[in-house]
Amino acid sequence: MMIAQSIDRSVSHSKKVGGVLLIAGTSIGAGMLGIPAAVAAVGFESAVVLLFINWIIMMITALLIVEVNIRQPLHTDLNTMAKATLGRAGQIVNWIAYLLLLYALTTAYISMGGGLIDQYVFHISSLAPTWYGALIFCGVLGVIVYVGTQAVDNLNKLFFSLKGLCFIGLIVFVVPHVQGALLSTQSMGISYVWFSFPILITSFGFHIVIPTIRNYFQNDQVLKKVVVTGASVPFIVYIVWLVVTLGVIPVAGSYGFKSMMNHGGDLGSAYHYLIGANAASGFIIAFSNIAVTTSFLGVTLALFHFNQDAYRLKSSTKARLLNAAITYLPPLIFAVFFINGFLAALGYASIFVCVLLIVLPVMMAWSLRNKENRNTMRSKLFLTLVLLAGVFIILLQFFASFGMLAML
Repeated sequence: MMIAQSIDRSVSHSKKVGGVLLIAGTSIGAGMLGIPAAVAAVGFESAVVLLFINWIIMMITALLIVEVNIRQPLHTDLNTMAKATLGRAGQIVNWIAYLLLLYALTTAYISMGGGLIDQYVFHISSLAPTWYGALIFCGVLGVIVYVGTQAVDNLNKLFFSLKGLCFIGLIVFVVPHVQGALLSTQSMGISYVWFSFPILITSFGFHIVIPTIRNYFQNDQVLKKVVVTGASVPFIVYIVWLVVTLGVIPVAGSYGFKSMMNHGGDLGSAYHYLIGANAASGFIIAFSNIAVTTSFLGVTLALFHFNQDAYRLKSSTKARLLNAAITYLPPLIFAVFFINGFLAALGYASIFVCVLLIVLPVMMAWSLRNKENRNTMRSKLFLTLVLLAGVFIILLQFFASFGMLAML
């Protein structure tokens, strides 16, 4: 039987801030740059509503993960949680969804991070083959994760601060050019809403770091507060982001969102053409580059602890080195040799996100509440609605993949 843990060690303010930034940094990645194009056709007001709905869904399922996790011993990850509540079958489904999602994300981040090193270091010196960048990016940040959560926390605070400065700099240069008319009039109809859901749901995918943060804090009440706060940061950032993008860049036109989607343009070029802000382009480039690092740290920290739990690896040096190899070698190999296949798989990331972070948490909470005789009719109705939302978004992704949804 699962017993709620009575854990109430004091947590420093620095740790609380680190937990909030780890959650926010895992959510706010380079994929944020694609959000405006995903919602441009529905208009700003509808986009805010869509963001709110997706945020609420993911906040609920994050708290369901917290509910299940705090009734397990410390150092328990999603793998053991699924087995304890859903049995072997649930554990297998969780295992597959987790590894597919996180290895695909890690592969993409290694490829992007390695590309940055190739571009800014080796391209200038011409001293190394292209795969050196991926190896250095993965190796240096992998060592940080290997050292422990405290090291990741410290580095993530630095990078998140830099990312915040870039975001503020972008806002300062762009806000004077925001047009209220664009925010209030650009809407091509409700039919474009459905395409946006699978994209937006992945923008709040921070749940994987919850067990790691719990181990770091060892205080379950603080954990809940930090999860709520950390999940709220991306929501606020995304709304500001929509103001400074949808309020400046039109849907139609040479450098509008429709043109970007059809011809491979980017936000930096659009800003340069529409408002002549070279600095805005520079801040976007810097933001996206740093975002790759913070997302990589959050994702691989979660993957490292998941593998430790899944394979029953101890805390010895030998076990941790084996864990590092399991965590980083597969995505590094795929990033160097098979990146196109994995980038294609990222197109279905929302399916893995929905299974792992919506469907499974609901089912785990349902099972847990049944065992504790507190799954009332109201609880069942609530959990069923959240489950149906996850299934609905999965269906939308399939429809989008077959070109059955309206899009720019």
